[in-house]
Amino acid sequence: MELIVGTWNQGKLNEMQEALALVPSDVHLVGIQEYLTNPIAPSESGTTYYDNALEKAHFYSDLLQKPVLADDGGLALAAFPELLGVHTSRFFKSHSGPEKNQELLALYDTPELQNPAKRQLTLHACLVYVSPAGNILSASAALTGQLVAPTGHGGYGFDPIFYVPSLGKTLAQLPTSQRNALSPRVQALQELIPQIKEVSEND
Repeated sequence: MELIVGTWNQGKLNEMQEALALVPSDVHLVGIQEYLTNPIAPSESGTTYYDNALEKAHFYSDLLQKPVLADDGGLALAAFPELLGVHTSRFFKSHSGPEKNQELLALYDTPELQNPAKRQLTLHACLVYVSPAGNILSASAALTGQLVAPTGHGGYGFDPIFYVPSLGKTLAQLPTSQRNALSPRVQALQELIPQIKEVSEND
C-alpha cells in the first residue's frame, strides 16, 4: 500500500523510507510533494506534539481525501524546559539545520548550562495516521542525550549536536542503520505500521 507522509521535510521522509526498507513491509511511503506542488501547511497551533501531528494529518487527509501519516516533534533542553518542546520549530523560525544548531549552541555558555546535567536533551517524536474513513492511530517515542559542540557529518538536523552517552558518539557519527534504530520517529513508525496495515483494509 502507498502511504502519504504529510511533511515537506525531505530529511524526515528519507529517514522513514530508509528505516522501512530494512524490514519486510508492503507499505510504500511517499512525500506530500508527490500530490501537491505548493508547500502549504496548517498552523500547528496545538499545545502537544500529538495535537500538531493530528492537525497536520487531518489537514492533508481532508485535502487529498486519502490516508495520511504526519509527525510532530521537538527538543527539550533540561536547562530551559519551557524554551523548546512543542515550540521548537517556532524558536528556530526558518533557519536551516546548521543555523538551528548554532542558535542552540549559543546557549551553551550561559550559567544555566555549566552544570552538565542541565545540558540533557530529549528528542521527542509523535506520529499520527488519519484516514477519510475516520481511523486515527498514533505512536510516540523519545531519545535522551546531551548537547555538545557539532561532531560528525551524518544524518541531518540536530544529529551533530545530539550526543548519546551510552555510545560515546553523536547521532551524526553513527552509521545510518544505527542512527535510524535510535530515532524516535523511526521507533514510532515501526510501532504504527502494523496497526496501519490492520485498519487499511477499511480505508
